[in-house]
Amino acid sequence: MLTAADIQQDPRGRAGSLPTVRSADLDDALKLLAEADALRAKAASLVGALADSGLAQFHGYVSMERLVAHRSGCRNTTARDLLRVARFLDRHELSAKALRDGRLSWANAETLARAANGDRAANFAEAEEQLLAEAVGTCPEKFDRLVYAWRARVDAEADAADAERVWRERSLTMQLAFDGSCHGRFRLDPIATEIVANALETPPDPAGVFTEPRTLAQRRADALVDLCLMDSTTGGNDGGVTRTSVDVVVDVETLADTSDPVVVSRLRRELGRGGPISGPGLDRLLCDASFRALVINGKQAVLAYNRATPDIPPALRRAVKLRDRGCTFTGCDRPAHWCDLHHIVPRNRGGPTTAENLTLLCRYHHTTVHEGGWQLTRAPDGAIHVSMP
Repeated sequence: MLTAADIQQDPRGRAGSLPTVRSADLDDALKLLAEADALRAKAASLVGALADSGLAQFHGYVSMERLVAHRSGCRNTTARDLLRVARFLDRHELSAKALRDGRLSWANAETLARAANGDRAANFAEAEEQLLAEAVGTCPEKFDRLVYAWRARVDAEADAADAERVWRERSLTMQLAFDGSCHGRFRLDPIATEIVANALETPPDPAGVFTEPRTLAQRRADALVDLCLMDSTTGGNDGGVTRTSVDVVVDVETLADTSDPVVVSRLRRELGRGGPISGPGLDRLLCDASFRALVINGKQAVLAYNRATPDIPPALRRAVKLRDRGCTFTGCDRPAHWCDLHHIVPRNRGGPTTAENLTLLCRYHHTTVHEGGWQLTRAPDGAIHVSMP
């Protein structure tokens, strides 16, 4: 527990004070992490000695990896890495001694074990001492790159096979959550990684322009959606565009905005994949009509499909983009092709689809206006004024 002695003035000279962790506590934590590496190395040595003894099969397991994973509660991949490092250390005394002495971290030992695997064993034996020197005191991410570069130099054929394997393993998975959001993961080859990283690269938001600046992760998430919503020219002089569409299932009483609690209990307002959508979120979709709406009455009766609103004419969309050039929210510099068209007076309150009632907002600020309560107004000179909720 921190005491008054642990509170000191912020060394950067800012107002107030910050709690600081005592140096002894930090030293103890780092010592425990080093001891954890040593214990993991000892466990690897013990398990490795038993790997080919038949003990796993005697206890009914298909392999030592499965025995270790099941009995210890660790992941299969953790057990597999443990056995790989154990076999590696058994064959390479220099690396084993460096790990026992604390000069080699467990993470870098895992990298060395992968590097020495298979047909590269002979090449690794010649380079082990040099790679160990690079590994000591080097963070795992940097050491991974060093080892990969070494492999590319000594074994071009294996490197090409690895590149093909990574390409074949490319994937993108998405899992829907209960609230309609999703999380996922993806794996890309190095070239695709460079392309995607460059596409998602965005500058930090300017400070002090009403809204709170986004984190790097938030900017990347918004950039990904912006790319998926980006207009693509279909030809013609009117600048026709094709936009991503989504399905919305909405109960007729929702459109009527009833307050009857009996009716509200059966109201439906959700996206086509089943995720719920808020009232402001539905209003945001109404702005740009990049959706199809299925209007229902109860569980069975379908009243209309694609009835919500007509699409904004391509010529009008192009005119507004040429006029505004980009997001019109104060301080924002996102270009027009990352923007939605926003109805200043909402459609569901009688707002017309005209150039005077339309303005460009990037997806982030479009969400801020609808779901954050911000207000936009157009001045007589055509300028857009932003007011806080």
